[in-house]
Amino acid sequence: MLLELFPLAILLVGTAIAQSPAYGQCGGQGWSGSTSCVSGYTCKAQSQWYSQCLPGSGSGGNNPTTTSTKPASSSPTNGGSGSNGKSYTASFTQYGSTDTWGSGNCQTKTTACGFYTQGYNAAVSQNVFGVGPGAGAGPGCGTCWKLTIQTDSSGRRVSNAGNSIVVMVTNLCPAQGNPLCAQSGLSGTNQYGANVNFDLCIDSRANSALFGSSGVGLGVGSAVQVDCSQWSGSVVR
Repeated sequence: MLLELFPLAILLVGTAIAQSPAYGQCGGQGWSGSTSCVSGYTCKAQSQWYSQCLPGSGSGGNNPTTTSTKPASSSPTNGGSGSNGKSYTASFTQYGSTDTWGSGNCQTKTTACGFYTQGYNAAVSQNVFGVGPGAGAGPGCGTCWKLTIQTDSSGRRVSNAGNSIVVMVTNLCPAQGNPLCAQSGLSGTNQYGANVNFDLCIDSRANSALFGSSGVGLGVGSAVQVDCSQWSGSVVR
């Protein structure tokens, strides 16, 4: 009997000491993996659904806590420090109740994440969202991103180049049948050279905040994942 239990004991010890990697998921509703991070990283809640290992003081082993939401703001977040993670080339599109595709209101609980926000939000390409259509909320749900526009779809610098906002991911931009959102991992690009696409929710006014007076409906720039303390809004479930 002891010989039979010994391998199981080794397995359990290995599971107990496993830690999530830098920038990996470490918590959130339904998460069954490790809730501790490698040395130098702390498990920080980005939303009810997603906690991530981010640079911070102390070692791993911190239990995630739910981040409080802030009142919605009508003003975009302009630049500033505090961004974490890698910067990706991003394309920006828009969808919602007034688009020409019949998308309908994007401020609805029927999004792929199952919630919407009072605050800027967007659908994100499948490589960041994490799962495909019909699979429910992906690990990208509830993450926050600082988006900065630089050019239009032809590469011309827009009038408000450098304008930035912070959005929360609430929906999926699927890869199938949609070249804008069909990148292969985060090293692949779409037809605009972007590693990721953010489809801005018109009904949250994210498109107006980012595109501003540029007059474009499709832009290219950069996207950096940031702590959701930099986002102004509240989650509606």
